[in-house]
Amino acid sequence: MQKLHEAFYNHMLHCSVEQEYRSIVVLNGEIPDSSFFKQDIPVIAVDGGANKLLSIGVKPDLVIGDLDSINPNLRANLNTVYLPDQDYCDFSKAMAHLKTVKLLPSIVTGITGGAIDHILQNINFFLSTDSIFYMPSPPTVGYALQKGISYFSSLLKNTKISLLGIPKAQISTKGLQWELYLSNLAFPGKNSCFNRSLGNELSIEIHSGVCLAMIYLEAVNDDGVY
Repeated sequence: MQKLHEAFYNHMLHCSVEQEYRSIVVLNGEIPDSSFFKQDIPVIAVDGGANKLLSIGVKPDLVIGDLDSINPNLRANLNTVYLPDQDYCDFSKAMAHLKTVKLLPSIVTGITGGAIDHILQNINFFLSTDSIFYMPSPPTVGYALQKGISYFSSLLKNTKISLLGIPKAQISTKGLQWELYLSNLAFPGKNSCFNRSLGNELSIEIHSGVCLAMIYLEAVNDDGVY
């Protein structure tokens, strides 16, 4: 089986959403193994994300936040930016800082794992960042798609795909088992979860709104079992 970090970067090479990602941002959730971070772009930890990185032998290039979650014994050896403003979460403060130093867009990981309110808050803010996220288990890439057509051309047949309007979107697709045509998706409301690709290629057209698209990097059988 292809290594998951290789599957991720191969996926990125075969989608029209690809950008020149300038950093990897690590939140305090579930993160991939150290091989994922061996790219020629800075690794930025958001507060407690530094602990997660150090636990797998990866030293972040920079740590941003109010720094209240970092192991005090480790903090002295890290390059940090202290942002104490409690009116904003560390994720939003970090992304604002990265924007000023031209390190956006980012690949965000650690977005899931832990308390559900933190996960929802992370996704809520992620939607405004023009970045993508990667979840290692199950391996999934997330996009906030806006008006226009996005193409994906390296999918395995039966790749699991979920599409959610956040808060709403009108979309059409080509290449799914259960196609959508001018479908109105909304959260809360009707969405397309656990759809399947018919083959290698998929197009998703957003007519209006914002769609959270999550594409799994491993194919599933028709019964939904990996």
